[in-house]
Amino acid sequence: MVRKRNQRLNHRASKVLHETVSGFASPRPTLDDLVRGLKDRAFGLVLLLFALPNCIPGPPFLGSVFGLPLLFFGIQLAAGRRYPWLPRVIAQYSLDRETLLAIIGRGRPVLERIERICRPRLAVVTGPRSERLLGLAMTILAAAVMIPLPFTNFIPAVGIAVIALGLLEEDGVTILVGLTIGLIGVAIVITVLVGAGALIAGLAG
Repeated sequence: MVRKRNQRLNHRASKVLHETVSGFASPRPTLDDLVRGLKDRAFGLVLLLFALPNCIPGPPFLGSVFGLPLLFFGIQLAAGRRYPWLPRVIAQYSLDRETLLAIIGRGRPVLERIERICRPRLAVVTGPRSERLLGLAMTILAAAVMIPLPFTNFIPAVGIAVIALGLLEEDGVTILVGLTIGLIGVAIVITVLVGAGALIAGLAG
């Protein structure tokens, strides 16, 4: 049991993300490099990495850059695809390695706190059929992340990150928490959009 616990600690998402990005030889790895470096770890790590820039304060352009890949990954997970894939026009976009490491470093303390309470449970939520439904949910959350409204993409992105951690740790409870957070975020986005639409209509009238 201790050995199994140690193996899980050595493969924690926070540690693997840092080791993968710091291991790139190029100072500007492409999105394709990131996907290739993580794809043998399944969708969970890729989703987590691409959600993080929207979960913590950082350069504004990173949110837009990572929002579209999240949408593609959600669709692929819903379709039952085994490995993540990106179209070439998106895959060749490059990012500064040190910026990525800074993002991971800032998010790592929170990730580690969540990881300490994660454990395999509620298996019905983590099975193959459930993964497809989660992929559909993540597609909706990713669309909310991509909408260019101030301060609205944070909560859906946190929901995606928590769901991704739940997938990695096979923790159905964590996944359900992530879904709840994400749904709150989507509700906020819809409310803001409806409010903005009503305001524009009022001004136009």
